[in-house]
Amino acid sequence: MRMGHLLRRAGFGANEEEMDRFLAMGEEATVEYLIEYETVDDSALEKRLTGLDLDLEKLRDLQRWSLLRMIYTQRPLQEKMVLFWHGLLTSAFKKVGKGPYMLNQDQLFRRQALGEYDVLLKAISRDSAMLIWLDSRVNNKKAPNENFARELMELFSMGIGPYTETDVRESARAFTGWGLKKKEFLFRANQHDYGTKTFLGRTGEYSGDDIVDIIMEHPATANFVCRRLFTFFVHDGPDAATLASLVWTFNDTRYSVKAVMRRILTSLEFYSSKAYRAKIKSPAEFVAGTVRMLGIETDGRPLNALTDRMGQILFSPFDVSGWPGGAAWINSSTLLQRLNFANKIATARGRSFKFDPLQVAQDHGFNTTAAAVNHFISLLLDGQAPSQDRQILLDYAQGLDGLSASGNPSATVDEKLRSLVYLVMSSPDFQLA
Repeated sequence: MRMGHLLRRAGFGANEEEMDRFLAMGEEATVEYLIEYETVDDSALEKRLTGLDLDLEKLRDLQRWSLLRMIYTQRPLQEKMVLFWHGLLTSAFKKVGKGPYMLNQDQLFRRQALGEYDVLLKAISRDSAMLIWLDSRVNNKKAPNENFARELMELFSMGIGPYTETDVRESARAFTGWGLKKKEFLFRANQHDYGTKTFLGRTGEYSGDDIVDIIMEHPATANFVCRRLFTFFVHDGPDAATLASLVWTFNDTRYSVKAVMRRILTSLEFYSSKAYRAKIKSPAEFVAGTVRMLGIETDGRPLNALTDRMGQILFSPFDVSGWPGGAAWINSSTLLQRLNFANKIATARGRSFKFDPLQVAQDHGFNTTAAAVNHFISLLLDGQAPSQDRQILLDYAQGLDGLSASGNPSATVDEKLRSLVYLVMSSPDFQLA
């Protein structure tokens, strides 16, 4: 249970081989493996992606590339952090448009996934996609544009409350002259306001980087960032003591996201009953995690349309606040799409998207119905299923005895196995991370 929980929250779950390997390593070593991912060889993933010849300036190919990274990476926490940053430091393809912009932002999040937060904020303020998304490229000294300045404080660092409209205006002046040329960041000195600004009670001839430095020193920032990390990875209600501990770590390590994540993933609260199966999987987590756990081989071609229909268009959140998450992921339409996806998995027989539970059963030498039921409950639900649910599955799957026997099992046996997997995937608990 604990290992399954860790690998879902700090990644996208694990297939049977990965689970056995991490269980042998132990919990402490697994956390270090996840966090210190830069030492992990991920060249097999890069080779897989290169072989697909994708055009990463196009949204569909970029989405497909991103989902494949989640499924096949050996650095799952890095990819989970990339997904987290896309939901916090939001930009969207629908306005940014075709070009290298969203890819470059994605790679920025990958490079800085667990870095110092001030470094990431300064980098995102120069990011081409963000310059387009929040209109910073048209921010000049004669007509300062306040969009980025406002969202920098409200959505990226402090939340609503600690600043005034005057602070927004003064901050916008500090970012004047930041623009684009040939799709790259350009500082236009003749459009920058070099005058004195008063921001959060301090006065000086501030630049955009100075504004970020002042924001980082404000106590609201550490609280905001740590709360967002905790609620994404653990549950929605951190107590005051837990949050204070994370804030202290954040400030003591000079804004290290890695240090905060290490504390989160080793905390008692992370493994508490309040945290276990307490988060609804986002569509990306649901799709990528299912394919990963079942060990399905795919080129990713059908996957991005599936997450779209479930309510998460990768690289195009609803608005500047990102994806709403939580209960918003489930409604009558999106739940039906999740069940349709479970059916797509259970009936997958194509060469580029294939799942063969009969082969799994025979490889494991299952000789009883109970063995098959227990295997898929263990793989997909950490072995945790209410006794009445388990009994329903056992009753349904009667007739699967002798799966490992020689000869060709009937089509009925294959269908029943596939339906068994569908029922497990359709369970309420499987929708929860």
